[in-house]
Amino acid sequence: MLLESPRSLGEYAIELLTLGMVLHRYEGAAERTPGWMVKCSRLLVAARESSGITKLFLDWIRGGIARYVFAPALEYIARKNGSADHRLVRLVDWLEATGEFKQETKRLKNWHSYIAQLSPEQATYWLHIAEELFEEFAWDAAETLGRYTQNVAVFVKRDQLQPSWREDLLFRSRTASEYHLNMVAAEVMNRGLREDFDHTRQRVVLVPTCMRDRCGSRCKARVDGVDITCTGCNPKCAVNRITRRMRADGIAVYMVPHASGFSRVLKRWEQSGEGVTAVACLLNILPGGYEMRERHIASQCVLLDFPGCRKHWDERGFPTAVNEERLVQIAGLR
Repeated sequence: MLLESPRSLGEYAIELLTLGMVLHRYEGAAERTPGWMVKCSRLLVAARESSGITKLFLDWIRGGIARYVFAPALEYIARKNGSADHRLVRLVDWLEATGEFKQETKRLKNWHSYIAQLSPEQATYWLHIAEELFEEFAWDAAETLGRYTQNVAVFVKRDQLQPSWREDLLFRSRTASEYHLNMVAAEVMNRGLREDFDHTRQRVVLVPTCMRDRCGSRCKARVDGVDITCTGCNPKCAVNRITRRMRADGIAVYMVPHASGFSRVLKRWEQSGEGVTAVACLLNILPGGYEMRERHIASQCVLLDFPGCRKHWDERGFPTAVNEERLVQIAGLR
């Protein structure tokens, strides 16, 4: 029995679509990748999360695995051999081995605990339904949202041709339909969490440091533990502008250096009763929402207009942006 508070029907629908997505996109790779390689990569992911100075070395190894094992395996079509239970276990193990689906795999394990209670025929039927629903979603989403992701396929193809070893290769290789799923999920999760958020009277906004102006290297932000706050050093900076606007409503703004530091920042607001609005790039919205849910944080999310951080998207980096009016509307007290 799952010990968690009920979620909205929309959120469960997103989870079912996520199950269909990973079956459609990654089950073939999970079948193709040798079991010993999956186990080895899972150990590397676990070691990276608990190590310090060795992270760069571990990421170098993981980059090689991503380039020469995981990425090529994506081309294989799943044969769907084995029981539904076996297929799900194998798939979740593979997703964990990539290090890219931490929050998603937690939700999928819940679905596995449910599917494992069904008869073999019923379990296989529901896996088929999940994949069929996602394929229908992907088709419809391409029609309605495709104009926002028309360059994704070109970027992924070019990236696959690069010789460099990148541990985030699979993150950068997401398909347009995965972007579309995150777009819809952001709205669905906001609706599911809005009632709790509306009951909060103290609120904060989290923005990524990639939103700073191009002179971010000279940013004079105040750092106090995990808290990074704007000091107003650059009038052209979007973070400065948002900080001033939010301050007028009594809402504090904090910067988050990267998605990997998101968990450390969130601990401060875990079960605090404060409402948290997080601004993030599209591929981090869904896992971020899941984590805030898990930590019992009344939250909302707002999508960046485009990604631009140095870690994942551009070697020099460029300032990202957000619809500030939308941010004020979502984060503000009503």
